[in-house]
Amino acid sequence: MGAFKPYVGVGAQYITFFSSDTASNTVQASSVSFSDAFGVTLQAGFDWALGQGWYLNFDIKKSWLDTTATWRNSTVTGGDVVAKVDLDPMTISGGIGYRFNLEDLFHRRTSYQPIK
Repeated sequence: MGAFKPYVGVGAQYITFFSSDTASNTVQASSVSFSDAFGVTLQAGFDWALGQGWYLNFDIKKSWLDTTATWRNSTVTGGDVVAKVDLDPMTISGGIGYRFNLEDLFHRRTSYQPIK
């Protein structure tokens, strides 16, 4: 396909949440936490070779993730508030990159030697 190199993929993800802040919350909880979770991600994208190792990249990913949020010590309910949360983000990214091989970094070979 020449300079245009499309790709698709599917994968598993594991997300751990940390440093959650309650900020201003309706249930007036003292803290909030989210359970770690597994999810599935689909992706599609392409690389477009610009020449001399440089390329453009575009990628789109869709993830499906279910977790549990727990607001602790709610003054409104007098206890904890627990809710199932569906996080289904879509991520779109683009970039420019450079591909190199180790021969470029550690001097090019002058000639190829046959394997003996």
